[in-house]
Amino acid sequence: MNKHIFRSYIDNITQYYGIPEEKIFSGTKHYELVEPRRLFFYLCNKKGIPVVTIQKFLEGIGYMAEHSTIIRGIQKITQTIESNEEYQKVLARLEVITANV
Repeated sequence: MNKHIFRSYIDNITQYYGIPEEKIFSGTKHYELVEPRRLFFYLCNKKGIPVVTIQKFLEGIGYMAEHSTIIRGIQKITQTIESNEEYQKVLARLEVITANV
């Protein structure tokens, strides 16, 4: 049901950062990959998608994320967003749902 939302957010994030989906969801802990991954968690959460649903989608694309990892990622990126006004402009671009249903 939410697959088109997930796909749209991933497309937006990969285009904005210029990083392939496979790298973002590779589990690498380099910040340039962690930030887009956290933004994905944040956008899904902001849309009202439950963490368990996010987790199941990620499992479907081969990325295993613990429930606590997703929650912690949302908390971390929320702090970053609140302390950096530039993120508001970025979020406005990333949260647009563009994928077809």
